[in-house]
Amino acid sequence: MQHNALVLRSKTVELVYQELWGLLLGYNLVRREASQAAVEHGRMPNEISFKYACQFIASQLKVMSKAVSPGNTPKRLNSLRGDLSILL
Repeated sequence: MQHNALVLRSKTVELVYQELWGLLLGYNLVRREASQAAVEHGRMPNEISFKYACQFIASQLKVMSKAVSPGNTPKRLNSLRGDLSILL
């Protein structure tokens, strides 16, 4: 991304659709996890910033990829929602 602008790198129509689908899927996953974290902590979903939730989730996934064995991934993903409470 340059200057907060979205750059699509795909060269064919089918791959542009696939890239957009991936972006929308990622957006909805971050929004869903942030919303559920807010509800679990008795807050409104719009009280969590998408930008900070996205940065937090991305950093935690990087840490998990290096430190957590694949067998512990589901448990760590569940605790990630609780960790999102620091953004409230």
